[in-house]
Amino acid sequence: MHPTKMLLFLSGVVLVFFVAMDVGAFGDESFQRQQSQANEGFDDLDKEFAEPESAKPSAPKVIIKEKIIVIEKHVPVPAPTPEPFVVTPAPVPKPSTRGRRVVSHGYRFDFQSCTLSNRNIECDIMVRTPEHDKTLILYSSHNFSRIRSSIFDNIGNQYHPRSTSLGNKESRQFIKARLIQGITAKIKVFFENVSSETSSIALLELEAEDNHKRFKVQFRNIPLSG
Repeated sequence: MHPTKMLLFLSGVVLVFFVAMDVGAFGDESFQRQQSQANEGFDDLDKEFAEPESAKPSAPKVIIKEKIIVIEKHVPVPAPTPEPFVVTPAPVPKPSTRGRRVVSHGYRFDFQSCTLSNRNIECDIMVRTPEHDKTLILYSSHNFSRIRSSIFDNIGNQYHPRSTSLGNKESRQFIKARLIQGITAKIKVFFENVSSETSSIALLELEAEDNHKRFKVQFRNIPLSG
């Protein structure tokens, strides 16, 4: 109990005590009136010092929040259209005569050029024997054995030589010449009356023989100069 309330309560008790002692002096009616006043005083004290009632818990507030529902929709993304594959044809290399070499039967043949002039073709080839002296036979076209050198042009025509030369020897049939080790000699092959549409040589083929062994010397894709 609060100290001030306790003090007032004790004062009221003392007052009642003295009032009870004086009952005989004042009479019952006076006592009852004083008793009633004392009770009212106690009631006033109780109201004044009464502890406040604890606040009743308020009802919980209901808070309604909007719920946002997100629906993910997977939209298919079309695959990128591949670019059309374009095949670029490789450029056709122009025929080249550089570095054309054939080594056969102990001979080294190096192609030089083919020249076209007035429908006549002249082809130059260098030959040497690097190991020792040898005897080479070259066949032209007019011979009894029918062994012939020839060319094939870009449109499929075949031509046989009018004549063939090796060093300072020339023949329409065949040439037999001795080659000295390490010495280079020149071969010339002549063709005439070729087609006006001839623009290159697909194949140049020389028929040769060494020590009774025949062999061919071939050069392909030859451009015509001149």
